[in-house]
Amino acid sequence: MGEERDREAELAWRVEHWRLLAGTALPFDPAEFRAQEERAMAHAGTARGPVAHALADQSGLDRGAELAANSVPTLVIEAPEDPINPPPHAATLAATIGGAQLVTIPGMGHALPSAVHEPLARAIEAHLAEVAAGSGG
Repeated sequence: MGEERDREAELAWRVEHWRLLAGTALPFDPAEFRAQEERAMAHAGTARGPVAHALADQSGLDRGAELAANSVPTLVIEAPEDPINPPPHAATLAATIGGAQLVTIPGMGHALPSAVHEPLARAIEAHLAEVAAGSGG
């Protein structure tokens, strides 16, 4: 992790990483994720691999009590193909957060290929419309 790679090797590694995170239910387009990572590299100004998540302190992540006290309308998205947080993680999270709405996006993994953009956007829009209708706004 965090080993130095030249730009092309880093791009290849990142695309393969996304392939693994995407799951197997939907087609994987390596060109789509390569373009995404090229934009990320350009934005960051470096091809050096991001490792912040892996280096972050994992202690103190139990937030069950805080989540149970949440009163903000919450949408929890379940990605049934997610190898990092597979079902029932999302259902458990939604059950922990009082009043949370759980929506499953079929085929979605930990990655967000263009194939899930529309159903994901529809789920978010529907949730926001319900929240606005419930608040009188």
